[in-house]
Amino acid sequence: MSVAVVVLSACGPERVVLPRTSPSPSTQTSVAPTTAPPTATRTASAAPTTAPPTTTAPGPTATTAPGSTPASACPDQTGGSTANQAQLVAIRIAHNPGFDRLVFEFGPSTAPGVYGMPPFRIAAATSLSGPSGQPVPIEGSALIGVRFQNASTVNPSDGSRSYTGATSIKPTTTPLIKEVRLVEDFERVLVWGVGLQRLQCPTLLSLSSPVRLVLDFPTPP
Repeated sequence: MSVAVVVLSACGPERVVLPRTSPSPSTQTSVAPTTAPPTATRTASAAPTTAPPTTTAPGPTATTAPGSTPASACPDQTGGSTANQAQLVAIRIAHNPGFDRLVFEFGPSTAPGVYGMPPFRIAAATSLSGPSGQPVPIEGSALIGVRFQNASTVNPSDGSRSYTGATSIKPTTTPLIKEVRLVEDFERVLVWGVGLQRLQCPTLLSLSSPVRLVLDFPTPP
């Protein structure tokens, strides 16, 4: 802004007149408020920190090779009493609606002990070997081992045979049981192998008068 100085006359006292400070309408300046108006901002949405789930291609389904069924597929089943002695006298195999049935029948023994169900163990197996250690071939794609203790096909007193049937039985009327074969009969340990068309876990039934162990393998009706 310019300042004007006016001199009136030489005879009077010098007088300084200051201009009015009020600005004219044409020169009035608007002063913006010191507080700036809020600036509109856009809030960006944060991307999720968790990555989207990835789709994993299904892996191959494990299959069981013939004769190599995991033991967990058919848990071991045991029974009988160590105080009992018995002689195998018969084996019977038959098909019934819904199952194949295998029966081991026992008679009294002259070995010291009580006539009753001898200790037994039923278990899935990959192979079964006799006293020689050589695997015994048994027809079928799956295998169940049936082991009896305190039992035999030979009478301990005179060496006569209490069981005179076949030691390899291949029934033709059972869709599941393909072969039942003697694996071991040594020092009152008796082992039979049951070859199956496919693995099926048997249900067991223990009977007396006479002593019998019954294995039922489920099949289609």
